[in-house]
Amino acid sequence: MTYRDTLSIHHEPFGDAFYFGPEKISPLWQHWPPSKVIDSGKSHYTYDLVLQTILDDMKHPTKRVFLKDIAYHIIPPSHSPNARPPSLQQHFAPNEPPNPSLLPTSILQTFRFVFLIRKPSSAIPSLYRCFVPPLSSITDVHDIDPTELGYRELRILFDYLHPPTPSPGKSAPDDEPLLIDADDLLADPHAMIQSLCSHLSIPYSPSMLSWPAKEDHDFAKSLFQKYAGYHEDALHSTGLEPKPPGQKLKSREEEDEEWEEKFGVEAASKVREIVDMCQEDYEYLRGFRMRV
Repeated sequence: MTYRDTLSIHHEPFGDAFYFGPEKISPLWQHWPPSKVIDSGKSHYTYDLVLQTILDDMKHPTKRVFLKDIAYHIIPPSHSPNARPPSLQQHFAPNEPPNPSLLPTSILQTFRFVFLIRKPSSAIPSLYRCFVPPLSSITDVHDIDPTELGYRELRILFDYLHPPTPSPGKSAPDDEPLLIDADDLLADPHAMIQSLCSHLSIPYSPSMLSWPAKEDHDFAKSLFQKYAGYHEDALHSTGLEPKPPGQKLKSREEEDEEWEEKFGVEAASKVREIVDMCQEDYEYLRGFRMRV
């Protein structure tokens, strides 16, 4: 987000249509205060409007488009397996090759994909914090939806985009999707981001790992506002620092004890159930992670 002079930044753009627009797929809005959808300023955002905004930015003569999104915004989640936004149907050619997403294959092929995964035992408790006080008073969400976690949809999208293993002596295609594990990123942010930039032909600078300037924070706040309460740690950070080496991994029992202390016995049991549910997809994806 600090390289706005060379990148056009979009933060979870398809979430605008998924949660707030007239074609919204998520049932979450049914539990929000009536004003939340209107106050988002996104209640008129169809999937086509989001897509056209991105495609228009891609016409810029010097800037590249960088968008961060969640797989289940474009891979129909299990609660809505037959979702098909009407506004997108105009983009499908009569003989459009099939793919598992809401977007036509010709559109998917215009992007270079980078996947970021995080182990469920870290990601799920972090997300669950947003559904209990004090953050739940900001998010207006009071329970976790196991159908909107993203591991399943991430795996579906990755498997579609990832080509078969190259034959011996042949390299992988240049447009092969990249996959980064958050633990690897935090272990050595410099090496991981430098390698990522190299793969994407983006000039690397160590300054990418810090964002102390007020204008950078103001820009992030403007993008994160529609999901108030979910990005508090990021908004109060000033950079990406490596984790201290040699940190001991917690046992399953230690994790359960920590979650019981934070959330109570019943909620901790639910967190554990969801963590276990996501683990297989995470382990599968982790096998394809980028190494430096």
